[in-house]
Amino acid sequence: MAKEIDASCLDCGATFPRSAAESHDGSGLVCPACGNTRIRGIPAQHTALGSRANTRCRDCGATFPRGEAATPTKGVLACPVCGSTDALEPIDETDEP
Repeated sequence: MAKEIDASCLDCGATFPRSAAESHDGSGLVCPACGNTRIRGIPAQHTALGSRANTRCRDCGATFPRGEAATPTKGVLACPVCGSTDALEPIDETDEP
């Protein structure tokens, strides 16, 4: 099973497992993509079977938990893959593959 994506960079928007952001010298968290130290946790969205994608981007087709679409601006969500802010839609249980 792949490591859970549970952290994101507030600077570049990259998402990654928290363990990938832990610095080797123990000084804190560092984005593996850009080196920024402003990292936030992504809360897991759980169902009876575990985390699930409940949001889809109409622009790039990516699916992801809604929590991964959060931005620093209140009320604005963005696709964590392509950055689109106006093409997100909820996924019905019947839409999931």
